[in-house]
Amino acid sequence: MNHKKIIKGLFLTLGIVTLQACESDFTEAGSNIVGDGKFDIVSYTVKDIKAYNQPYGAVDGSRLNETSFGYLKNGLFGESSNNLVVQVLDNGNTFAFVNDNPIVDSVYVYLPYFSQFDKVENDENKYKLKNTYGDGSFNLEVYQNGYYLNNEDITAGGSLKFYSNTSGLFDAQKVNAKPLNNSSDATQNKQFTFSKREKTIYKTDDKGDVIRDEASGKPLVKERLAPGMWLDLDKAYFQDFIEKNKAELGNSSSFNNLFRGLLFKANGNGSKGMAGLVDITKGKLVIILRDDKKETTTKEAVEKQRKEITLTFAPNGNTSTKFNVNLYNNSNDEEYKAKIASANSEKGDEFLYLRGGEGSIAIIDLLRSNDFEELKRLKEEKVLINEAYLTIFVDRNQMNGLPNPERLFLYDYDNAIPLSDFTSDNMTTAQSIKSGYNGIFVKEDQENNKEGNYYKFKITDHVRGVIRNETNASPKLALTVANNFANAGYSMQSLETPIDNTPKTTLTIPSLSLSCPIGTVLHGPKTTDSDKKMKLEIFYTKVKK
Repeated sequence: MNHKKIIKGLFLTLGIVTLQACESDFTEAGSNIVGDGKFDIVSYTVKDIKAYNQPYGAVDGSRLNETSFGYLKNGLFGESSNNLVVQVLDNGNTFAFVNDNPIVDSVYVYLPYFSQFDKVENDENKYKLKNTYGDGSFNLEVYQNGYYLNNEDITAGGSLKFYSNTSGLFDAQKVNAKPLNNSSDATQNKQFTFSKREKTIYKTDDKGDVIRDEASGKPLVKERLAPGMWLDLDKAYFQDFIEKNKAELGNSSSFNNLFRGLLFKANGNGSKGMAGLVDITKGKLVIILRDDKKETTTKEAVEKQRKEITLTFAPNGNTSTKFNVNLYNNSNDEEYKAKIASANSEKGDEFLYLRGGEGSIAIIDLLRSNDFEELKRLKEEKVLINEAYLTIFVDRNQMNGLPNPERLFLYDYDNAIPLSDFTSDNMTTAQSIKSGYNGIFVKEDQENNKEGNYYKFKITDHVRGVIRNETNASPKLALTVANNFANAGYSMQSLETPIDNTPKTTLTIPSLSLSCPIGTVLHGPKTTDSDKKMKLEIFYTKVKK
C-alpha cells in the first residue's frame, strides 16, 4: 500500500531523530547505542487480532456535551428519528422587569450547529457545516415540555437518568396540542433542513422598525449568528402564557417550574432526511415584547417600551449543569438487526456494524490468544516501539453510498477509559482536533491515485504500555462511531442493560457514540478480502545481531 511505503521511508530517513526522542525507552530495551548503524527499523504486522460486534441498546441520553437531532433514512441501518428535550432557564428573575400590559411582538428559538468559518462573500460570512449527514429534509415540530426534569434521583441517589428509548414519556405530557413552530415558511417545520447560512439580526427602535445607517441607508447589524436552527414560534401562545402566569413569573424558580423546556420532534416527510449535531450550550429562546414605559414624573405614560427577554438552554453556558435529553426512535432496520444477532465473540466477525444512538460497537482483542503467546514474544525481544497504527477499512458494497461518520473513537473497553494516545494528543488542524490520534475518515482520491475509505489510529503509547506491562495482559478495546470531536470532552453514559464482560461488567458507553446519528460497516480481521483486513502495524527499532 502507498501509505505503508511512505511511513517506512519516513522512519528510515528520521531514524536517528526518533531514537533520540525516545532515548529513555531505548535504554530500557537494553542498549545505549544511538545512531551508530547497529540497529534496524522493522515493520511488523500483528497476527493475533480479533474483532466482533456488540449491541448496547438504550443509553442515558441526558446532560450530553454534544447532542444530535434529525430524521434520516440510512440504508441497512433503517430509519432513525432523533428527538431532543431541552430545559429553558430563567437565570436572573428576568420577568420581574415586565410591567402590567406586555404585548408580545415575536418569539424565536436559536440552536446553533457546529460549523467552521470559511470566508466573507458579499458582506456575508460563509460557513461549512461539521457533523451533519444527509441531503434531504424532515418534519420538525416543537412543543412545550410538560415533564418535570428532576435532576436528582431521590430513590437511588445521584443524578436521575433519562434513557434514549423514553420518547413516549415526553410525548404523553406535551403541553400544547399544536406545534409552536407554525410559521408559513415550510423550512421552519414541514421541510426543515440544516442550513449553512448565517442569521443576521438588525437593530430596531422602540416601534420595532429597522434602524438604518444615515449615509448608506443599509440596516445596522445588531448581531450575526453562526448557522443554526432558527424557528419563529407562536407569539399568541406566549402572550397567553405570560398573561396567565404574570404573578408567578417574577421568580426564576417559579418560571422554571411553569415552563419546563421545549420538546423538538423530528419525523419523516417522504425525503431521505438529514441529521446533525447541535450545540445546546449556546441555544436560547428569545421573547421580544412591548411593555408600559413607566415615567418618574407626575404621571405614568402609556408609551410602550421595547424589551427583549433571553432564556438560555444552559445556565450561563455552563455545560456541567445543563439539562437536555436525547431520544431515539429506530425503525425498518431488520437487516441491521439480523447482522448484529449473529455476532461471534469467540471467533470474531467478518464485518463490523457500528451504529450510533441506540446502536452497536465493535470489541477488539489484540495479542490475547494462546495465553498471550505473541505478546510474550514481543516482550522477550525487548523491542523499541517507534510507531503503531491500527487501520480499518469500510466495506463500500454494504454501505452503498451511505454517509460515513467523520470519525471513529477507539478506547479501552475493559476499563472504560480513553487511550493515552487520545488524552495526550494536542495536535490540532483547521479541520480536526487530536489529529495525531486520528480516527478520521479518509476519502478515496482517484484523481491522484490515493487509496481511501478507511480509518486509521495512532496507538503507539497504548502498544508500548501493553508490551511494558509486567503482567501478560492486553485490555480489550472498543470502536464506536463519533462526530468530528466538536470539543475534546465526552462522558461515559450509563446503559439501561449492562453488557456481560470479563474482567468486569460493562455499564457505560461513550457519549460520542450516542450523539452520532449514523453507522458504518467495516471489514474485520476475518474478512475474505485480504487487502481490506483490519490490521495493526508496529514499527520498531531492533538491535542488529
